[in-house]
Amino acid sequence: MSLKDIAIIGAGGLGKEIAVLIHQINQKELTWNVIGFYDDAVPSGTKVAGHLVLGKVSDLGKVDYNLNVVVGIGDPVVKSKMVTAITNPKISFPILIHPTAGVGLGIDLGAGTIITAGCQLTIDIKTGSHVLINLNSTIGHDVTVGSCVCIMPGVHLSGFVTIEDQVLIGTGASVLQNLRIGSGARVGAGAIVTREVERDSTVKGVPAKQ
Repeated sequence: MSLKDIAIIGAGGLGKEIAVLIHQINQKELTWNVIGFYDDAVPSGTKVAGHLVLGKVSDLGKVDYNLNVVVGIGDPVVKSKMVTAITNPKISFPILIHPTAGVGLGIDLGAGTIITAGCQLTIDIKTGSHVLINLNSTIGHDVTVGSCVCIMPGVHLSGFVTIEDQVLIGTGASVLQNLRIGSGARVGAGAIVTREVERDSTVKGVPAKQ
């Protein structure tokens, strides 16, 4: 079997967790060859999670062979800027789904989306590109998630929720049905969202308030 080369952008905590995700995918079905990390802050040659840092993110522009890349950046704005700057046609952004994740019917995932262990997606769900759905989160029916959204562990999205681009939803937060979270918004950890959230705003608490 010919393995597919993959690199991880970001050698921090999330990047290391993505290395674990890929390892666990390979344990189920041998698919990926992790060639290493790209990171602007960690020196080349540093070993992280058993893999070398190969260079800065800008070095991906020099890659002259087909390479899969996954983005291990937790800040939605930084992630968006980073993926926009990668224009090398040799770079592809695969969808990664942990073997224990439950992915139901009518699920449309954008390029670079990551679904980690224990997550559950039910039916008729659509995401944009480069969405992170972190550990043990649940997404109900008829939910739409924009691009470069980061959903932290233990988040619960009810039916008919709309999450616009570059939103960060903190660990353990819940969003009730039929609500919209505006682009660039931040939802604090443990918050319960009971009304729509304006773009570029931050809400927290129970119920969530600005």
